[in-house]
Amino acid sequence: MLKVYDKAQWHIDAGADEATVVEKMKILFEFLNVKGLLLDEGKEILDLGIDDSVSIHERMLTEEGNSFMETKYDDIINTNKEEFNEALEKAFEIFAK
Repeated sequence: MLKVYDKAQWHIDAGADEATVVEKMKILFEFLNVKGLLLDEGKEILDLGIDDSVSIHERMLTEEGNSFMETKYDDIINTNKEEFNEALEKAFEIFAK
């Protein structure tokens, strides 16, 4: 079974603003890419463009990327858009130690 960490539509269905959700997913994918945590499938999604149909799952990520998402993502998933990248950075800093 495929482990799905997050899906834009889950947040939109729960009442979140679509533009905000898509922007946070863009931030997430770009962050994971910069940190070297995306595999080719994840990079392809980033290259094609992030929209309201995007999800992030285990096949998109390196082993380290999966470990980061499993251990840290739930702690920051509800961070607002303005603080999301900083929250990702702080979580990764703790994770990398």
